[in-house]
Amino acid sequence: MEKILGLALKKEREMRGISLADIANETRIGTRYLQALENEDFDVFSGIFYIRYYIKNYLHACGADEAAFFNAHFDYLKAVLDRKGTPPPDQFLNKLEYVKFKKRKTFLIILLLILTGAFVFWLFGGSLPLPNRSERFEFPAFSATLLSGERDFCLNWAPVSIRMTFAASCWLQLWRGNEKKVEKIFARGDSLFAQGYQLALVMGNPAAVRLKINGRGWTPASQPRNGVKLLLSPDKVQEITL
Repeated sequence: MEKILGLALKKEREMRGISLADIANETRIGTRYLQALENEDFDVFSGIFYIRYYIKNYLHACGADEAAFFNAHFDYLKAVLDRKGTPPPDQFLNKLEYVKFKKRKTFLIILLLILTGAFVFWLFGGSLPLPNRSERFEFPAFSATLLSGERDFCLNWAPVSIRMTFAASCWLQLWRGNEKKVEKIFARGDSLFAQGYQLALVMGNPAAVRLKINGRGWTPASQPRNGVKLLLSPDKVQEITL
């Protein structure tokens, strides 16, 4: 069977003289996954959301018209994704076991740190010197690259502070500047706190997220079906539906 979608993606790339390595540098998607898109080897992806998201980033990096491409290949893409379906139950259970393992590991690390701190306090009898409170505190640099120029950025601005809780399972990426800090599937009851001058959130299930930005609650402008991307800076919040 001819791989219509993969050939169309490859044609968009080659007609502009762009290599897979160029797209990988632009999108931060591994060439293995980009090659899988062109070969329609969708079994390497863990879910339908990733396929749609990676295709959109692939087209954006090529400078192609995303809307026109998806409209032209809508029926074919829908048929391919319908065949892929949802992950098998054993794969889903493996993910749940991994999340439980991570929680247990985190709990043991916290317990070890508490016991170590108690032992040090007992050993030194509380005689450790206190920090000099008269010294000026400065925020550390969260990212080597924040904004492009001084005209777009001012160190006097307060950083963006976010606090998230999860009402259901949700895949999420957190970027600080151009550095990816978190990528995981959060479970119901989990929470996340982050701070920085340039934050970006990519959420697969935004309806499951309770998000506060600098103390104010965030509500999606629409009801996205596949996910949403938020670009956060001290003066604005930009919402992009995936």
